[in-house]
Amino acid sequence: MKNRLKELRQLHSLSQADLARELGVSRQAVNGFESGKFDPSLDMAFKIASLFNVAIEDVFINEAKNSMQTFVERFKKYFGFERFTSKAINAIKFARNEATLSHKSQVELEHLLAGLLADPTTTSARLLRANGMTLNIEINDHSFESLGNPKFSPESNSVLELALEVVQLKGNKSIGTEHLLWGLVRLAQTDNTALSDLFQRYEIDLEALNNQLVETV
Repeated sequence: MKNRLKELRQLHSLSQADLARELGVSRQAVNGFESGKFDPSLDMAFKIASLFNVAIEDVFINEAKNSMQTFVERFKKYFGFERFTSKAINAIKFARNEATLSHKSQVELEHLLAGLLADPTTTSARLLRANGMTLNIEINDHSFESLGNPKFSPESNSVLELALEVVQLKGNKSIGTEHLLWGLVRLAQTDNTALSDLFQRYEIDLEALNNQLVETV
């Protein structure tokens, strides 16, 4: 499979061994990706794109449709988005891990909320913590590595759809953690009693949080 991985690696002055260390794979694996001998997993493809700060389709481009392009198209169709920021990708990975560790078949809203709180440097975490939201979340060196690939529940998919809507409305290029939080807040304000109760448990003023998000997104 032809791709721009070698070009991007060289632009960043990385050897195959350097890139392998960054990705946590062998040099042979990187060589295989570059030569098209075998395709990376979708999770690895996202990791590569995030490392070079480009969209996944900007790495794996071919004149003829290949398996990676088909995979990406299916993924985009399922979630209904163009691209995520690297921090949003990590939030989703964490949410999936939470679902996997909890032996759940789907990523539920509480898992997504945990993902938005996991990295304290994100906009979503700062806003949530500033408004009094704290969860008992265990973070370690492997927190943002994929442990499983559970599907998103219909409610979590609604959050992604709401995030996409505000991104399109504002003319932004990527879905960030603040957009995912916007989706959660909007869902809580409309028709999700359980999520609304969760925010109320922490005495969070949804209207105030919503106003802060308006200034952010």
